[in-house]
Amino acid sequence: MQKIVKQMLNKLGFKNPNFDQTPERIERMWKAFLEVERPTMTVFPTECNEMLIIKNHVTWGFCPHHLLPVKYTFRIGYIPKSLVVGLSKLPELANYFVSFLPLQEDLPPMICDALEEALKPQGVGCSVEGTHLCMVMRGVKSPCVEAVVTKLKGIILLNPSTHDEFFL
Repeated sequence: MQKIVKQMLNKLGFKNPNFDQTPERIERMWKAFLEVERPTMTVFPTECNEMLIIKNHVTWGFCPHHLLPVKYTFRIGYIPKSLVVGLSKLPELANYFVSFLPLQEDLPPMICDALEEALKPQGVGCSVEGTHLCMVMRGVKSPCVEAVVTKLKGIILLNPSTHDEFFL
């Protein structure tokens, strides 16, 4: 990887000492980003049947088309039947799936499916806002543009009041 980055920098005319360590830094950055472990979804019995939500979880990913950064802001929630998972697992799950360089459109279904599999909840939802630097810096060049993708399942999708509660 370092050799390729060095070749790219040379081809672009960046040959001064400021770039000497760039290939090594780039390799370390990509390895750190891509080596995220899937969180252990340890579940706990509960009598809670109220919606649990984490919101405003911000993490960074990369656009699979341009390899430019994407700022993701997540809202993830579920209504338990009889099991819960530690709340920190919800943002950890988002971080894990972001490390695959997915399309933003695929993130909410992946997260909902993982929670459904682990918890068998009454309902589950995930909404993710993305600020794609490929749209901010190039293309439409709009500094405030955001893409929003949502997946709702079970009672959160079917019941208007729980649907509204998810988005409060």
